[in-house]
Amino acid sequence: MSDLLAKLAAEAHRIEEDTEHSAKGHFNAAERWGRYHLAVGLPSAVLAAIAGGTAFGDLPEVAGSLAILSTALTTVLTFLKPSEHAENHKAVAGQYLALRNQTRLFRELDLAETEELSLARKRLIELASARDDLNQASPSIARRDYEKAKRDIDEGRSQYRVDKEAA
Repeated sequence: MSDLLAKLAAEAHRIEEDTEHSAKGHFNAAERWGRYHLAVGLPSAVLAAIAGGTAFGDLPEVAGSLAILSTALTTVLTFLKPSEHAENHKAVAGQYLALRNQTRLFRELDLAETEELSLARKRLIELASARDDLNQASPSIARRDYEKAKRDIDEGRSQYRVDKEAA
């Protein structure tokens, strides 16, 4: 293997590793924001329903208090928009996985068969540029989402069975 070919393969590995960590981190962030949405939205809906029911009884103070709590939770939900954050992180995670897969195919198939190293180098630069663009356009993730992603990856939870068997 030529020195340039080895460097191209190593850089492709780096892109794969970066995108795998980023994808997993964004999936973790999406899951966390989804939990926030349920944790705030569900009590808000239940409190509103109970407040409506008690309004017809002889408990106007209870109905008013529950309505205020429900309104406060709904306001938090509207302000934080956790479902939008969850969807956004999930979409970005999918883009990172797509780039990881493209890079793996390049490294495993295209690079092994290439005779034109200048074309392979150009393709690798395109993949690296796509990663850089994604990094700049993506929302940031919390440190705990990244650390959970790293832990899961280090423990082999995101590895394909065929890759485990080959190792």
